[in-house]
Amino acid sequence: MNLFPDSESHLIGSNKWGRIGLGLIFVLALGGCSSNAAREAELATQEAERITAEQEMARIVQEQERARAAELQRQRQREAEVADQVRFQAERERQAAEARAEEERRRQEEAEQREQTRLAQLAVSEAVEVERREKLEQISQLEQQIAAIQTEADKNDAVSAILQETILVAEELLQVLITEQTKYENTDAEGNTMDLLSKDLIAELEVRKNNLLRQTQSQ
Repeated sequence: MNLFPDSESHLIGSNKWGRIGLGLIFVLALGGCSSNAAREAELATQEAERITAEQEMARIVQEQERARAAELQRQRQREAEVADQVRFQAERERQAAEARAEEERRRQEEAEQREQTRLAQLAVSEAVEVERREKLEQISQLEQQIAAIQTEADKNDAVSAILQETILVAEELLQVLITEQTKYENTDAEGNTMDLLSKDLIAELEVRKNNLLRQTQSQ
């Protein structure tokens, strides 16, 4: 017979509720641990996502920097190419200007040279023409002189032999002068005669003629 039925029942009830309470505490503890682990896992996931996002952002920034650097390099290269083209064009224009100036200078020099050549040819032609006319005048005078000597020779027998020799020399000189005239018809581009003039022979015959004339005058 239970002397203390209420106490035993109470003790049994207390133990039961104690076990239930411990169970609840354990469950709550487990729940708390699970909740902490979940939060830590979530935080770890967020941190990993943040790190990944930062790395991706850093990669994008690097790509953009590389792209900007590459574009800047291309721009500099284009600018260098344009500068080279400008320098090349300027050099071509300078060379062309120098070539035009050189061509103009050459043309002017050629024009001046042609003018100088023309004036020189004109001077030579004029000199040759003067000489030709002088020879014609000399021929005319010599013909008159021969006629006068012939007349004198007929009048004066004492000097006839000298006068006859004078006539022969004068006629030879006349023939040489006539031959000289034909040489003036054949000249080069500068107006000079193609055949050499017999200036020395003419001078010699002129001296001989004059000496013979002086001899006749001394008789």
